[in-house]
Amino acid sequence: FHPFGYKDTLNGKCQCGLFMEGESWWPQGIAISSLEASLDSGKLSTKWGPVSCWDVQKCLDVAWWNQAKKNAWGVLDDLKPSSIEIILSDGNRTLMRLDDTHLALAYSIPTSNRTSSLHQTSNLRSALASTNLLLPIGGLLLDGNDALLIFPHAELTETSPEWLGQSLGEIQNKLAPYASPNDQKRWNQRLKDLEDELKPNTLWRAPHASTTVGIPSVRIHANWIVDVEGEHRALPLNQSVSELLLCSTERLPGLAEFIHLEGRLVEEKGYTSEQIAVFFEHWKRNVPASWTSRKAMSTVLGGAWIWRYYDVLVVNAESVLYGDESRYESAQQWLKDVSRLQAHLGVLRVWKSGVWVGITTMVVAYYSWQLESLSTMNSIGLAAIGGLISIGSNLLYWKKDPPAF
Repeated sequence: FHPFGYKDTLNGKCQCGLFMEGESWWPQGIAISSLEASLDSGKLSTKWGPVSCWDVQKCLDVAWWNQAKKNAWGVLDDLKPSSIEIILSDGNRTLMRLDDTHLALAYSIPTSNRTSSLHQTSNLRSALASTNLLLPIGGLLLDGNDALLIFPHAELTETSPEWLGQSLGEIQNKLAPYASPNDQKRWNQRLKDLEDELKPNTLWRAPHASTTVGIPSVRIHANWIVDVEGEHRALPLNQSVSELLLCSTERLPGLAEFIHLEGRLVEEKGYTSEQIAVFFEHWKRNVPASWTSRKAMSTVLGGAWIWRYYDVLVVNAESVLYGDESRYESAQQWLKDVSRLQAHLGVLRVWKSGVWVGITTMVVAYYSWQLESLSTMNSIGLAAIGGLISIGSNLLYWKKDPPAF
């Protein structure tokens, strides 16, 4: 299903443990400016463009919480914690416990405002209130993006593929009424933008089924599941740094976020194909049926595989960004295998052309009968042959479509 099965890789970190500036969030593979200069100015210059950044270590000091903050919202200004403890650090994200009353999620490089918008957009907040998503109740914006998010108190916990599939499906189902139309042109441009920067030996575009639509982004991760009074909840996460730098801001389909989570489950949790199948079935039961129809999942139309390709391109970009050699090699190996899949899809396109050969044969039979160059019986026979060629080619085309799982 995914290139990272059973590999001991570290998300966003180089296995050798060497970081040019001594910080796990620092993009050593593309940084141009120094850590000190970047934190002083709040701007980090990279080979892929500039981004905003801030010193998350500051909020480990209780005095920081007593200072006035520009662009704060919700409960942030009311919090005066006496104890601050880091409970999880993963690349660009740092999760802290504030006393025993709140959690704080900080982004050293803020990548979007998608999480805060779930709270601040009233219709989305109302729609998601009955799901297993834990919404933020306060935060701090830096240049319009989430630098710090405040959540009610909770404890990190583990969960099952059934819960993850059901929860993601229910969340996306609640967002379905706010979907935007199929945006295949920009989705394909997104792939091109990554390919242009990363220079893989692969090019892949997809037409996408008309039922594939964009939805407001909600990204969850198996490592960021919490327990709130005995109930599991998922912390919403923003996009990666490489997506901020290399991709546009268009909405993605629910299937894209499903595949993103699938990749992390295989890469970091070691999920087997059986567990992924369980994860998929529970997701499928809860999203609109059109999202998992035969055409929506068809590989020749993109389906799950085009989003696996996108996810591996992002992983490739993240490995370059953080200097993670092991993760880079895993991504490169999978991208080599894409050529074989594309060769198979090329054969299918040849079979698909048989549909037009059959239709052309039927047209020739009709005009031959009209011009009396063929007898009625011969024209009928030729038309029948054309019909069989067209139907047979179409059936074979769909039968040989590579399965999504």
